[in-house]
Amino acid sequence: MRRFSITTKITIWYTIFLVIITIGFLSVMAYVGNVRASEIARSKLMDHVADASEEIESFGENFIIDEDLDFYEDGVYLSIYTEDGDLLEGRRPVELPDLPALKDKAVVKMHDEQGQTWYVYDSSFEMGNQAVWVRGIVKDFAEQSSFSFMLKLVIIACPALVVIAALGGYIITRRAFRPVRNILSTVEEISRDGDLTRRIDMQDGEVPEASVNSTAEGTASEASAKDEIHKLAKNFNSMFDRIEKTFEKEKQFTSDVSHELRTPLSVIISQSDYARTDEEYREKALEVINREAKRMAGLVNRLLTLSRSDSGRLVLENDEIDFSDMCEMVAMQQEPAASQKNIELTADIEPGIKVTGDDAMLIRIILNLTDNAIKYSRQHGHIRLSLKTAGDFACCSVEDDGIGIPEEDLERIWERFYRVDSSRSEEGSGLGLAMVEALVKAHGGYTDVSSSLGEGSRFDVYIPIRRTQE
Repeated sequence: MRRFSITTKITIWYTIFLVIITIGFLSVMAYVGNVRASEIARSKLMDHVADASEEIESFGENFIIDEDLDFYEDGVYLSIYTEDGDLLEGRRPVELPDLPALKDKAVVKMHDEQGQTWYVYDSSFEMGNQAVWVRGIVKDFAEQSSFSFMLKLVIIACPALVVIAALGGYIITRRAFRPVRNILSTVEEISRDGDLTRRIDMQDGEVPEASVNSTAEGTASEASAKDEIHKLAKNFNSMFDRIEKTFEKEKQFTSDVSHELRTPLSVIISQSDYARTDEEYREKALEVINREAKRMAGLVNRLLTLSRSDSGRLVLENDEIDFSDMCEMVAMQQEPAASQKNIELTADIEPGIKVTGDDAMLIRIILNLTDNAIKYSRQHGHIRLSLKTAGDFACCSVEDDGIGIPEEDLERIWERFYRVDSSRSEEGSGLGLAMVEALVKAHGGYTDVSSSLGEGSRFDVYIPIRRTQE
């Protein structure tokens, strides 16, 4: 079975609906108009008969010589009859050879040989000692009304009306669905060429089927959404923007993972080659291989955690945790590492703050932040680890007076493998802050950062506080 396009379907239904509405409306108008015309014909017939009766009665038997009496006026035929039904004077239509018997004050409807409708009205009055009848005959005005003419004209012109309605509907529908064709064309080209920079052009007037726009703010975003289809196209462009960004991130992620894994793999391969040829170096080579293997394992585990976070499969052990004791413990654990760089690590912990979450993940959050602070602080610097309540959240802050972060890099420090240029010399995978953000979000919290280049940085994480149930 042949399937029509949506434009063709809408055009067909639009045409049928328009033709039905038009014919129905004109039919109702013609019917109402014809009824009104028939009422006017009967009213005029009765008025003419009444006027003629009054005039004849006023002249008496001399009415025959009355020159003012007109026996045909405004389509009304008048005739005068005796009491016995004999015609005295007047006119009658030739279309009606046979007329009904006289009947006082009654309108009789009859038809001629052509099927046209006529009305006959009789009126009787006394003149002298005998009865006189006045008969009026008029043709139904509905037969000659403009409404009947219009209806007949519409029926005759119906084929032309259908063609005009179909053509108009097709033009309107095709123009209205132009954005849909642009969407289909753009999606087909993206599927064929794999070019995710292509966008749907939503400019007014004659537009191309598709256009290339590599910026995130495409033409559809610049144009105001006029209707649902324009909004659909705009949403498609926004979706393509997100897909392109995600694809670019995945490419960058793959490249960074390859780079991070290539270094330890190269070391492992080279050290194993040395160990095979030099027995005296074998013990040292095994130590290096073990260290690099652990480094790779740690990197893979962090990537696995981030992947689970992205897919919503990161499972938390929701235990009641004394967050204050945990921060104190991490501060004591990190103090030796800070002392090695002559950095003072102080703790300002508000006691008794409890949260619900995963013990290992919360420790990882604080360790990553303090590790970064120690790594990028200057000699004889100062690091401050603090914990306090902030509304319904526990706010854990790590503040240092180290090298700081440029303002243009602040929004990207949470990205995986992103490292500020000034910190490239420091050892690290570039996953620490990405891990922090993922684990904090898994606990229903959020992160914040402020930094000044050359003056230091402050990282804040907010974890929902556990409220004691009454």
